[in-house]
Amino acid sequence: MGKKKRLKRADRTYKDLKQKQKAKIADWMFEKTCDYYREHDKLPEGEDSEKIAEQIYQRVKGIAEKASFDEIYRLYLYRLPRYETRIAENGLPERKEKKKEDADKPKAKKKGVGKKVCPNCGRKMKQQFIGLQHCKCGMSWKKDIGYFERTGDMVFALERRKVGKKTKQCPVMRYR
Repeated sequence: MGKKKRLKRADRTYKDLKQKQKAKIADWMFEKTCDYYREHDKLPEGEDSEKIAEQIYQRVKGIAEKASFDEIYRLYLYRLPRYETRIAENGLPERKEKKKEDADKPKAKKKGVGKKVCPNCGRKMKQQFIGLQHCKCGMSWKKDIGYFERTGDMVFALERRKVGKKTKQCPVMRYR
């Protein structure tokens, strides 16, 4: 089954791509056009537009192996007047500096991994329930009370509480 999917993926043309992938390609085209416009203060023509289409085609080749250069070039030429209108109306979009800006932003959260760091040992705490995280050293964090030291008689559980019409599960601490 895995082999069929792999072959099927390699046989895709531009038309076979998902709408999201086509939108990504359109973004690449617009981005390359804006880069060219910043350098030359005009839209690409003739050989320059062919070079840009070639750069985009190299990226598309990874997604759709059977896509032809002519198909991508025709698509780029078709969209070029629309990009001209878009740039004339809205101006050039600000260039995104990936490395510097991304360093300031917090990274995307992975499932099951909280941002909390243990104040004792500095390790990342593991999430047991939503709003309750633990560290190996015996430290825990609960949403409403903050950091606390675990003892042997503590038991953590989910308690069902009715809020309006909904039933929610909330983490609670019980003692033996």
